[in-house]
Amino acid sequence: MKIAYVMYPGACFMGKADGIRMQAIVWANEIIKRGHAVDFINPWECYNWKEFDIVHVFSFGLWNYDFIYWGSGLNKNIVISPIIDSNTPHWKYKLATYAGFSKLRMFSQNYVLRSLKPKIKMFFARSEYESDYFRKGYDIEEEKISVVPLSYRKLVDEELSARHYDKEPFCLFVGEMTQERKNVARIIEAAKKYNFKLVLAGDTGNEESIAKLKSQIGKPENIEIKGFVPDAELESLYSRAKVFALPSISEGVGLVALEAAVHECNIVITNLGGPKEYYPDGLAYKVNPYDVDDIGRSIVAALENNEQQPALKEHIMKEYNLSRCVDLLVESYEKVAKAK
Repeated sequence: MKIAYVMYPGACFMGKADGIRMQAIVWANEIIKRGHAVDFINPWECYNWKEFDIVHVFSFGLWNYDFIYWGSGLNKNIVISPIIDSNTPHWKYKLATYAGFSKLRMFSQNYVLRSLKPKIKMFFARSEYESDYFRKGYDIEEEKISVVPLSYRKLVDEELSARHYDKEPFCLFVGEMTQERKNVARIIEAAKKYNFKLVLAGDTGNEESIAKLKSQIGKPENIEIKGFVPDAELESLYSRAKVFALPSISEGVGLVALEAAVHECNIVITNLGGPKEYYPDGLAYKVNPYDVDDIGRSIVAALENNEQQPALKEHIMKEYNLSRCVDLLVESYEKVAKAK
């Protein structure tokens, strides 16, 4: 198969740390290894769209309307990963899908996706939680929904199943520290209140946002800001951290938490949204992201817990390895490509 990958425009601002971009690259690399071709679509280039067996669009927004509306006339095999990271009730989502009027070029994001349903052959969800938004928020038919979980990313070529790690008593966070939904402010407050060592890695934004972070941290010496780190250093942090915390207010999956889990970190994850589906009860601490005490007590408990691993690592490696997840993806591509 020949597949086109179309990335949402905002990814160029988010850079290499963008989870949607990372998802697409990881999938593409594995698909190419299997003998298929993947083109990353560049708006400055010209394409013969009829050559593609699949056109896969990542994320949705107002930009989708023209691309999919007109593009479906050039290639009918358009599929989409809408990426819904939300805790909004389904009924509110459904109501928003009617907020628009195409003849006057008045659109909301949700209206755009509903209006484009007939022109999209498959909707990809990363969890059952996300697929519920497709069914209940947009009235998308079951046969047009494919649940393809995300896989962990290997940062080294070594076989992770055979590796074991000497852990240090600290909690690691990796992510965009400037995004309020990542809940860094409450993790910091929990570290200050419960006095555990916290290491923050990821994009810190501009000088203003860094100053805000440092102001919130204040004088405590148990909190360290690493900022954005290359994969080699990230591998080291995963390998050494006893606990990884991602108590996001809203989160689709949290690829970094999966990566941490296979590096034998104990996991503290949000109890909202899709991420909790990836972790069976008893193999992770699922916390209320709005409760500093729940976050703090769970991290302290995870730092003292020597029984969560390696069972969690084995579960993630079995259920969310790249080969298994891409098997599901390719199977869905072939179903669309072969349909009349």
